Parts: sequence; structure tokens; C-alpha cells
Amino acid sequence: MKFRTPVEINPRNFGLSHSTHTLMLGSCFTENVGRKLQYYKFPAMINPFGVLYNPFSIKNALEILTGKQHFTEDILGEYNHKWFSFYHDTSFTAPDKNEVEEKTESTNREAAEYLKKAGLLIITFGTSWAFRHIEKDMIVANCHKLPSGNFQRELLSPENIISHYLELIKEIYQINPNVQIIFTVSPIRHWRDGAVENQLSKASLIYSIHKIIEHNPEIDYFPSYEIVMDELRDYRFYEKDMIHLNETAIEYIWERFSETYITKNSHQLMKEVEKIQRAKSHRPFNPKSSEYQDFLEEQIEKTRQLKEKHPMLDFSEELEFFRSKIYSGI
Repeated sequence: MKFRTPVEINPRNFGLSHSTHTLMLGSCFTENVGRKLQYYKFPAMINPFGVLYNPFSIKNALEILTGKQHFTEDILGEYNHKWFSFYHDTSFTAPDKNEVEEKTESTNREAAEYLKKAGLLIITFGTSWAFRHIEKDMIVANCHKLPSGNFQRELLSPENIISHYLELIKEIYQINPNVQIIFTVSPIRHWRDGAVENQLSKASLIYSIHKIIEHNPEIDYFPSYEIVMDELRDYRFYEKDMIHLNETAIEYIWERFSETYITKNSHQLMKEVEKIQRAKSHRPFNPKSSEYQDFLEEQIEKTRQLKEKHPMLDFSEELEFFRSKIYSGI
């Protein structure tokens, strides 16, 4: 007997390895998968503009990275003695305008270069609902706690999403013809929009993505939304707010993602990386004991050996941690 309805995912030709640079943009669900990639030492850049929820804000970010759109002063705003960018989230906020400009421009340049070498681009749509700044007549990534009267809430139409992304994908391929693109829809419900409005939003996103893929069959769709709605159809997979997914659900979606895309060789390497990560998380009863000091020396050597075998892996943080815990006796 079957007690759940598993979502079938066809095997993919694309193989994600530890030499694949991955750029990820989108909702906070993007960060859940992105942190897993970074934990296992895959080179990944996660949300260089901060968390982005609607397709147009993600589009604006990618247009800046491809050079179609330029970052100008019109994108900046000021409220309550703080400056910010309407294309970025609140992590780019600062009391000094020049500081915001420097941080955004520096991050934009770094992300633009990263996109050129990326082997994989993952785009996660969160909601079709967006806020338009009335005076500036622009869709914003974040309202930055400005008065609600400054904005008009609107539902992005599938037709607009599809037409903009068909052009955007051409621009992405012009600067990086070898990049593989994966779309997904965040399974996290935007409950503040309303139950019916959330379903309308998610349906619009799914429809738009599949129409985009019809024109670009080399693009893939990972069914994270469907996995949660069908396989994890139980509130035990949610946090106390009954909206956000808990660690068990995130881990399961990661397993489905990794078994779909990650190569067998990288799966083996992930096991070795995890040993080092678990050793780093170990909390000894007596940090100054000879046993723990020997343990640290052993981990340093194991990390060095793994680094020698796989030079593309970055273990600088782990080596610094192990070395910092060695007791000098002074």
C-alpha cells in the first residue's frame, strides 16, 4: 500500500559537480538549497541582491548582471535617515548614501562576473504579487518600511512574465551560452496575500515557467512546490507558524534535488566533506584535553589531504577553526 503520492522527476542530462559554479536568485527558499550547496563545498553565490520574491524583481537583477539595465540613482531611496536600493533587500540599507552605492555597485560587479562563468543558474519564484512604487513607477524588491500609500499592490500577469523572460534568457545566453538554467517555485505560502490569492499566485508562476520552457526546452523545472504539496502534505513538516518549512522538509527537498542533479562522483565527495563539517561541529567536554588536541591535529591533516586531492574545494574556514582551537598552553 502507498501512503503518499511521490512526485516523479525524470533523470537529467545535466550533472552538477564540485567544479560547477552556481548562481542562485529568488525567494528565501533559494537560500535553503544554496546553504546546502555551500555546506558541501559546491561553489555557489546566493542572492547577491538579497532575497527577491517576485519575477520582475529577479528580472531587474538579472538585467543589471547582463548589462541590459544600469544601476542609477533613481533606484535609490531615503527614509527615516536611511538610504536603500529598491532593487535590493534591507541588507543593503545604510545611513550614508555613498555606502549604499558602493556596496550595491561592488556586489553587482562581482555577481555579473560570476554569471559569466556560472555553469548553473537557479531561479526561484516566490509570488506573483508585487508592489509598484507609485511616484517612481517601478516594481520594487522591498518596500523598506515606507508608508503603504507610496505603493500599489498588483498581480503580475503570466503574459508579462513570459514575454520578459523570453527576452531575458536570450540575453543570459549571449554572455554565457553554456549556462544551464533551472526554474523552481517556492513551496512557502505567502499567507498574507490570502489563501485564494496565494493559490492564484502560485498557479500563475507555474504556468509562466512551463510556457517559458516550451520556448526553451533546454531549461529545466525542479518541482519543489509539488513535492511539498503532494509528498509532504502534513503540518509536521512546518515550523510553528505553519507557513515556513522545518529542517526535515528542507532536508527532504535537498535530497530530491541532489539525487536529480548532482553527479555520482560529487556524491562521494560530499560524504568526505560532511565528515569534516561534523568534526567542526563537535563540542568537546574539555577543550584543553590531550584527546581533543589530538583530534584537532587529526582533522587539520585530513582536511589538508582532501584539499590536495580536490584543489577546487575551499576549506580555509575549517582550517582556521581547527587551528584556533589548538591550546598553546600560554
